[in-house]
Amino acid sequence: MLARRALLAAGHREVPEAEADLHVINTCCITAEAESKSRQSVRRSLRSAQEVYVAGCAVNLNPRQFGEIDERVTPFVGTADDVAAAIGASDGSAGIDTEHNVLARERRAGSERGSRTRGFLKVQDGCDGDCAYCIIPTVRGRARSRPASAILAEAAERASLGQPEMVMTGISVGDYRDPEQGLELGQLMLDVARVPGVERVRLSSVEVIHVKDTLIDALTTEPKVCPHLHVPMQSGDDAVLAAMGRHYTAVEYLEHIDRVRASVGGRRVNITTDVIVGFPTEDEAAFQRTLDTVDAAGITRVHVFPYSPRPGTAAAERGDLVPPADKKRRSRELRGRSELRSRLHRTARLGRPERVLIDKVADTQCSGYTADYTRCYLSCEPADAPARGALVDVECVALYADGLRCEIRGPRGLS
Repeated sequence: MLARRALLAAGHREVPEAEADLHVINTCCITAEAESKSRQSVRRSLRSAQEVYVAGCAVNLNPRQFGEIDERVTPFVGTADDVAAAIGASDGSAGIDTEHNVLARERRAGSERGSRTRGFLKVQDGCDGDCAYCIIPTVRGRARSRPASAILAEAAERASLGQPEMVMTGISVGDYRDPEQGLELGQLMLDVARVPGVERVRLSSVEVIHVKDTLIDALTTEPKVCPHLHVPMQSGDDAVLAAMGRHYTAVEYLEHIDRVRASVGGRRVNITTDVIVGFPTEDEAAFQRTLDTVDAAGITRVHVFPYSPRPGTAAAERGDLVPPADKKRRSRELRGRSELRSRLHRTARLGRPERVLIDKVADTQCSGYTADYTRCYLSCEPADAPARGALVDVECVALYADGLRCEIRGPRGLS
């Protein structure tokens, strides 16, 4: 998170939460539950902090609800990355509490950024979409892109700290357009791949209508660009998609996916997706069409989100029309379909060589991801375990519930 870097540069010290006199909380309001958890984080911080600065989406949506919690709480309306400017260069230590944020998961795994193997590069913010269920355009504003020069400089810094994989993130990443040179996302990824020390470049997520020729070219021509695209579908029914405000039909979604696979050719591309279950206009026939589209697209994993009305969105005005029991049943069925498709994807890799980027090293087991984002587990003795951040050639030998068991190829493993 850029705010963390700015605070440290201003002279603050990052210390354990209980020891910090200043907390900064980045909030989320993607759902009503996330907004509630953001308020809980503020109250938890007040147990030890003298000051709590609160920024992010939930504050942008309703700053008053945070300011009324306690006089020690200062809501900051704007972007979380600018919060350091509001705090100023005051003396003291800063405890950075960033729950509900993808970089929070990175921070909770350890305090030193150099110990992470994956660097998250925020390339843009905001969204020009008008999805009926989403509050993000209201709290994040219009789509805007960071200069490529700043992104490349950050990639070089992260690579120098031992992060060989860069993940391009943002609200609407495919909307990226360099304000300096006009580069599109795929062109930016090629430039990041050329940064010394960068071994992989990955996308967090991309809308199907933003899968442009330059992105396909990057997938086709640069081995460091990971052959994994997370492409939200949300529904496979045209009427539901229209009610959601999505700007494609199920057939158009499939045509885009087929174009990617045909263009990339022999290089396998792993496609994963998001689906909202129980949108107010979804009936059983619409849900079945979603199942069929998941199969037709060759999706290997589905992140399933049971619909819940987000106050302030157009969809919330429709009410919550699908009974909870139906949402649970449909979610369970779709997750089962997802697990089946994931198992088929992993089974096809048995007996095949893969290259794994090690990101976790334990006593007798280490693990990491292939370029197409399949989790692999390797048995290893502490004395000769691969280092975190190493790229290891393996052979996939067995299925695990959430990945593959692999053996290292070469002198210490398979030959």
